Parts: sequence; C-alpha cells; structure tokens
Amino acid sequence: MERLRYFSGMAVLLAGLYLLCGCSQMAHSQKKQQMVKTWEKTTAQAKLTTVRGLIDRGQMDEAKKVLSECMQADPDNPEGLFLIARVHLAEGRIETAHRYLEKSLALNEQQDEAWFAMGLVYQQQNHYEQAQVGVLKALELQPAKVDYILALVHLYTIQDQLDQAQRLLEEKQKLLPYEMELTMALADLMQRKSRPQEAIRLYKEAIYKQGANPRLLESLGVCYMSQQQWDQAADVFEKLLHTQKNDSMQEPVIGWLAFCSLQAGRYGKALTYYDQLSVSRRDDPQVWLEMGQAALGAESPERAVYCGQKALRLQPDWTDAEVVVGCGLYMQKSYSPAVEMFRKICQNPKWEAFGWWMAGRCYQQLGQNALARSAFEKAAHLEPKSPMLQKFMNEFDPTVADKAGKTL
Repeated sequence: MERLRYFSGMAVLLAGLYLLCGCSQMAHSQKKQQMVKTWEKTTAQAKLTTVRGLIDRGQMDEAKKVLSECMQADPDNPEGLFLIARVHLAEGRIETAHRYLEKSLALNEQQDEAWFAMGLVYQQQNHYEQAQVGVLKALELQPAKVDYILALVHLYTIQDQLDQAQRLLEEKQKLLPYEMELTMALADLMQRKSRPQEAIRLYKEAIYKQGANPRLLESLGVCYMSQQQWDQAADVFEKLLHTQKNDSMQEPVIGWLAFCSLQAGRYGKALTYYDQLSVSRRDDPQVWLEMGQAALGAESPERAVYCGQKALRLQPDWTDAEVVVGCGLYMQKSYSPAVEMFRKICQNPKWEAFGWWMAGRCYQQLGQNALARSAFEKAAHLEPKSPMLQKFMNEFDPTVADKAGKTL
C-alpha cells in the first residue's frame, strides 16, 4: 500500500515537472521570438540609412528592394513609410506619395523631412496654402534649415506675398549671417520689388564677408547690367574671370566682359575680349557685329569693315551689320561705297533716319550738296528733335534745297 502511494506521488510530481518544463520551454520560445523581432526591427532601422543613400544616388530599384525587406520586418516604421513616399515622389506618383506621407506623419509628427515633402506634394498640386502649412511645420522643427527657408520664400513669392518673404529672409539672415543662399534670395527679392540698389548693397556686403565668391560676383555683375551700369559690371566680371579656372566656365564671363566693355566705351578692352570669344564662337554673327562696333569706337575702320562683312556672311541682309560696314567705309573716306550702303540701310524703319543722315554726310564729302541737303531733310523729318541733324541742316543755305528732292 505504501509503495502504491509512493508511485502515485511520483507520478503526480513527474507530471508537474513535465508541465513546468513545458511552460518554461514555451516562455523561452516566446522570448526568443520577441528577441528575433526586436533584432529584425533594429536591423531594418539601420538599413534605412542605406536606403536614403540609394535614393539620393537615384538607385531606385535597389532602394525598393532593401526598403521592402525593412518594411516586412517593421511595417509601421514612420521613417520607412516616409522613404517609400520619397520613392513614389521620385517616380512621379504624387497621390501615392501623399498617402504614405499621411501614414508616416500619423505615426510620428516630429519628422521635419516628411512635413517638407508634404509641402512639396501640395505645391506640385498647386495647393499653395496647404504647401505653406507643411513647409512651416518643417521649419518649426528645424529653424536653421536653409532649404526649408528658401522653399517657404518661394511659396510666398509665387503668391506675391513679397513682404512676408522679405521679413522671413531678414529674420533668418540675423540667425545665419554667413549663409550665401539667403543673401542671394534676399537680393533677388529686392530686384523683384524694384529696389536694385538695395540688391547691389546686399551682394557687395556678402562679397565683403565671404570674399570673391563666383556666384556672388556673377549675381552682382548681372544686377549692374540690368541697371546699365556698364563700368561697374565690367569691373565685377573682370574679378569673376580671375576666379574661373575651367575654360568652359570662362566663355560666358568673357562674353559679358566684352559686351559691358563695349557699352562702357572701353573699346580696346572690348576688342581684346571679342578676339578671345571669336575663337570658340567664330560662327556667331552677334560676336562679329559687336566686335565691329568696338572697332569703330577704337577708330579701327578697316577692322570694323572686316567684322561687319563677316557678320553679313553669316547672316545676310542684317541691317545692324550693314551699319557697321557703312560707318567703317565712311571713316576710311570711301564715301561712294559708303553712300550706297547707307541708301540700302534707309529701307529699314529702325535705321532709316540714321541712314539718311549718314548718306547726307557722304554726299557732303563728295561735294554733292543738293543731295546732301535732301538727305538731311529726310532725316530731320524722321527725327525732328535731333540736335545733331539740326546742326548739319544749319550748315546749308536754305535756298539749296530747291531741286534736291527730285534727284533722290
């Protein structure tokens, strides 16, 4: 009887131990599964950094592959959802991107990048007020992010909220005084508000702080050009040329330098720059035209005639080039061919008055006073307020004009 009770007790004890072992094994298995899930999520989070790099480099197929693995491990990861939205944005699926951004922000509202992307989505849909909300939230989270500041300035500008854009830029300039992009944006805004001198001041102030930065010099030079301040523009572009080491970057600067020097009356310098420009732009009639104009200013008529004729070969019947040739011939005292050129120029309404005036000067040099008088009268009729024409008219006896008109 005792042995029976002993074996019965042993059976109960063994059954208890079995149950305890089973529960322990189940708890261990659950703990192990939880550890695996945690590890997978941690690994997935680490892989998202790799995904960012792939998207930035435009490797979308690889990015999507890694992103799919990450989201299987952690489907509610807000950063992962944001990166999915980025992929859809890059591939032009705006509505789908919008949905993923909403999911991402619902899980974590502290994502400045997601708010900024939401703003861009609304902007592409022309919903500018909602776009402002998104970009403003991003800027609240990252107040010194230049991209966010400029995006908000752009939204203000396209809605003609220029004063708000100005206040934002001036506020952020105090926070970030050495950020060139903010200075350039504020200067551009001043030009838009018809305050070019303020724009020039801002560019010069930035150059003083940051040195001869090529982008600042280019912007300042173009600003001077827009105000027809040719001497100042030429000086700035000369500085810019010295900062350019790449030949391909030098060509447009040389073009600006040549044109500004021509307009400023620096004809010798203009010819030097046009010579350099003609090497790479030998088939550009505009280059030869302006080189010819510079040659006239530099009192080099033979060169002016050559350049004008070169422009005409590239662009036949171009009146502007014919003017250069005619003036060059006049300076060479080749009055007969010059007068033929000016008579042709008279057929163009833009140059008609000038053509008759120069034809009159040629006739005057040839001693054909009646023709000269008639030509000057035609010019004066077209430009009655021209003091230069009045000067030439007064050189003639009023009685000379009796039959001149019939011969022309």
